[in-house]
Amino acid sequence: MSSIDFDEVLLHVGEKGRYQNIMYYLLCIPATLPAAFLAFSQVFVSASPEHWCRIPELDNITGVLMSLEDRKALSLPYRNKSDGKREYSKCLMYDTNYTALLESWLSSGGPYYYDNATSTTSRPGDVADTGGFNDLRQDGSAGAFNDESYGSTVNPTSLLRFPRRLPPPPVSDPNWPIVQCKHGWNYDTRDYDSTLVTELDLVCDNSWWPSTSTTFFFVGSLFGNVVFGWIADKWGRRTAFLTIIFPEVIFSIATSFSPNYVVYTALRTINGLFFPAIYQIPFILALELMGPRYRTFAGMVISIFFATAMSLLALLSYLMRNWYSLSLVISVPFVALFSYYWIIPESPRWLLSKNRIDEAEVIVQAMAKSNGKAVPPNFLRTMELEIMRRQGVSCNDQNSGEITSADLATENRVQPISATPMDLLTNPNIRKKFFILAFDWVANAVVYNGLSYNTTNLGVSDYLAFFIGGVVEIPSYIVTWYAMDRLGRRWVLCITMLLGGVACVSCMFVPEDNVWLTVCLAMVGKFGIAASFAVFYVFVGELLPTVLRSQAMGIASFIAGIGLLTFPYIVHLAVYWRVLPLIVMGSLSVAGAVTSIFLPETLNIHLPQTIEEGELFGADFKLWSCPTSLTKSKKRKGSERIPLKHLVNGGPDRRTSASPSVDPADPSVSAIPTAATAASSNNSSRTSLERQCCLSRSSSGDEENLTRPVVPKVERRRAVVLEGPERVTLVTVHTDK
Repeated sequence: MSSIDFDEVLLHVGEKGRYQNIMYYLLCIPATLPAAFLAFSQVFVSASPEHWCRIPELDNITGVLMSLEDRKALSLPYRNKSDGKREYSKCLMYDTNYTALLESWLSSGGPYYYDNATSTTSRPGDVADTGGFNDLRQDGSAGAFNDESYGSTVNPTSLLRFPRRLPPPPVSDPNWPIVQCKHGWNYDTRDYDSTLVTELDLVCDNSWWPSTSTTFFFVGSLFGNVVFGWIADKWGRRTAFLTIIFPEVIFSIATSFSPNYVVYTALRTINGLFFPAIYQIPFILALELMGPRYRTFAGMVISIFFATAMSLLALLSYLMRNWYSLSLVISVPFVALFSYYWIIPESPRWLLSKNRIDEAEVIVQAMAKSNGKAVPPNFLRTMELEIMRRQGVSCNDQNSGEITSADLATENRVQPISATPMDLLTNPNIRKKFFILAFDWVANAVVYNGLSYNTTNLGVSDYLAFFIGGVVEIPSYIVTWYAMDRLGRRWVLCITMLLGGVACVSCMFVPEDNVWLTVCLAMVGKFGIAASFAVFYVFVGELLPTVLRSQAMGIASFIAGIGLLTFPYIVHLAVYWRVLPLIVMGSLSVAGAVTSIFLPETLNIHLPQTIEEGELFGADFKLWSCPTSLTKSKKRKGSERIPLKHLVNGGPDRRTSASPSVDPADPSVSAIPTAATAASSNNSSRTSLERQCCLSRSSSGDEENLTRPVVPKVERRRAVVLEGPERVTLVTVHTDK
């Protein structure tokens, strides 16, 4: 492992110049469009439109001699809703002789026929003369209405051309026997020309298939998260990205040709393997090219891109209307991503972590040239020699002479502090925080994905509801970006989860016919949960100690992934009551808001590094405290040494350290995520945060007035010591006395 801190390199070649901008937006394409399409296309591909039992005898006369409402009143059981309207059964029908009913109806009207649209009358011969209803006799009998001859003797086009007079259509008798649909279903084609559900009749007893397919998709994501995270850490971000992009595109196209739902589910499971990685790996690569101060911005922008991709999916679905066409449109164009083999570089930060300095040098030189910076040849080798020289002088007080490249191979490195997952259970304070975080992760993941999939149950156009759901995420990320650095992480997380939860639960009090009020409340819920998910990823990385962060986030992410498997079935509850999924998800969000109150604030607080610091961190926090409500400490002159444990707890003098410097290889700490990571997070990202080991005094303290709590000014030296995988940084803390 090289001793070079890549953040120091970026100070010379540019933290966010032309090179980073180009690569960032190029990497945003695979991290948002394919990921959003992959995760949410099933909302439209497997949509279940309005349906009812098919009655072959009634098919050809519906819309000609009988309206759809009349047909349902004749053949389907129903219940009266609170608004007085009827809700007809989707899976049951009356079992009676419909041919005899039609013959009786037509023969009872004599020579005149009832017209649903006009009050005019005409003789049957007027229609018969057109050649469209020749078998209907003048005496009013309806011999043509038998199962064999009806379809061949009735010309609906000619019937619509002339007025007809018929008695009012017959209605059902509640005493008729009720059975399951015997001849399949008819589907409402106003919104969808075709979906997998309509083609394969996945309704009623088979309605669980789409939910199961979604569940298997996220089962695949659980395993893909682990596998490709390991590949990205072991063989590099670029290698992992190129490994997944080819099969992801191929299998996405293959789903368009699924002959049955079993094959479709199997292909979706394979696609699920690539889902976490297709978002996270390009994002990690883009993030690792930037300096620390731009990472939160980068996270917000990619989140906005993801929300935009969701809205774009709704527009494409609206234009396609056919699941096969839609599936091809959202997969075939991404064949162009194969060109990334010649475009995307490896992460120089990862290369340095593997001591592949010469390969990183090539990328750094290209970065400097593109950004208009000048760096000498062998820049990284020279920097490493200088770092080792400073290490020998500043920390060890040894080897004060020149350091040669031979010294680099023989240096003695301090063994890192080790931690195991058992430390999550054996330390009470860490254990409490971990279980709260795991529960909140489950709540955020289930509610976010559930609300996205539940747009088809809101009673309005599926396309419009999903489009609005994507649009409302954009302001939620912007609001969160500003709020969490002013009100703190804890209260923003609590307020946004509470807002989303209360809005969803409130839907139970909305009258059934007021669908737009339900839609508005559901969108407020989506706004709240998207905002809470954004702050949650920052919060979870700051609460866990460095030595446990990767392992703890991996375990919590896996728990959230398991919890996520339940959301398709929560959405399916809408078959019993349209707002029931919203009530369940809202209750879960409110529970998450309540538990988040018991987490300590991390704004302007030094990140815990060791197990001991993690156990001390937040042990004495006040439940109702808020960073903006703290009084400003009295100014102090001079300087003094501040114990690290006081920096962790913010006491005894209520001092806090500067905002922490976070390892860019840990995107969970520095970025605002989206729904794409709602399913799962990168379990195996390298997390080696800078460890502050030496706190020295300054002879002349600087005074600084802040609107927030007084934060000691931290001046970071260029001298960086790396010992093992832990990065050790010398800092000087200036305080006012």
